[in-house]
Amino acid sequence: MSKKRIGLDGRALGNLNRYRGIGRYTAHLIESLVQAGNDFQFVLFGYGQEPDSELLNHRFSSRLEWREIPKPRKPSFSTLLSEHLLFAQAVKDARVNLFHGIDHNMTPFLSCPFILTVHDLIPLVLRGPYLGPTAWLWMQAHRFAARKARFVIAVSEATLRDINRIWSIPLEHIIVIPEGVAAGCRPVEDGHLVKKITSKYDIKKPYFLYLGGFDPRKNIFNMLLAFKRFLIKTGDAFQFVLCGDTEGFEGYLMDEIEEMGLRGRVIHTGYVPDSDLPALYSGATAFIFVSIYEGFGLPLIEAMACGSPVLASGASSIPEVVGDAGLLVDPLDPAEIVTGMEQLAYNQALRKELIKRGLRRSSLFTWDSTAGRILMLYNNILEGGGQG
Repeated sequence: MSKKRIGLDGRALGNLNRYRGIGRYTAHLIESLVQAGNDFQFVLFGYGQEPDSELLNHRFSSRLEWREIPKPRKPSFSTLLSEHLLFAQAVKDARVNLFHGIDHNMTPFLSCPFILTVHDLIPLVLRGPYLGPTAWLWMQAHRFAARKARFVIAVSEATLRDINRIWSIPLEHIIVIPEGVAAGCRPVEDGHLVKKITSKYDIKKPYFLYLGGFDPRKNIFNMLLAFKRFLIKTGDAFQFVLCGDTEGFEGYLMDEIEEMGLRGRVIHTGYVPDSDLPALYSGATAFIFVSIYEGFGLPLIEAMACGSPVLASGASSIPEVVGDAGLLVDPLDPAEIVTGMEQLAYNQALRKELIKRGLRRSSLFTWDSTAGRILMLYNNILEGGGQG
């Protein structure tokens, strides 16, 4: 009996999301699905000849084949429509039994059964700079696809509520399956290794750490403002290390650092490969993540898994991810952020307790568990049943 063919959306491995949360989700999920899904043949759709991502570490096996789809052009109504139709035709030609949409801008024109993961509805929740004509077009396509999908996977309860409220998708068609922690995320106890990795990026202890994007919702201004106040108040020689791709925001970030007089105190590393992250997390005094809105917040559980105490925003999905394992603050109140920084820098008893809680909390999120639940969902749909 031939294996059922599952189409997987690998576009985030070759577009601007490849080093961001969706790219990391895509790579780790696909790797776990292929390793565990012995009963399936997987067909990965993406741009180019093969995945352009360091994150997809597994070797192609007999259970995984690659299908190229056309690279997107400058978005407009006509190009968006043609790209969706070409994408749908590529999936049809591959004769898959079920397709799993993972990136944004999912086509609603698939002829086979499909599900999709919705990470967030940022343009529709925050609007403003996020909801220009292009974003409006692809969010409309995404909404139509969600309404046609057999099931929608939300990465958090907060995202589920947004999908239900904004898109009017019935709750019985939405399943919450959270993200996971990469296997390599664990505390680095080798001080020499931590020093080697931090020196590579010109980082000196003590330092606070941030990993993520740099668009307005990430709240970089208030985070840096709080750090400046922390320095003035304490007089200590802390650094603030910012990790992540700044494409499109380089000028803005450098201007903020200059205007606040933080040159030399703020280190921007750019993109950091997965292999270096555990040492950076482990060496940090605290991980600071005061975003205004997140669909999930993957760096939070990675930081906790590496033994870094967490100072996080009390907004959107973040409280449900962090639980009682971190300090939660109002992201719009720099004074609260300063107080949190002081507590994590100088209250050793609190630090030890949060590190212990963070390790326990992060252990609840694994890619094996995420993939296992999604594989159950595939099986149930293909067998004509309900949720996994």
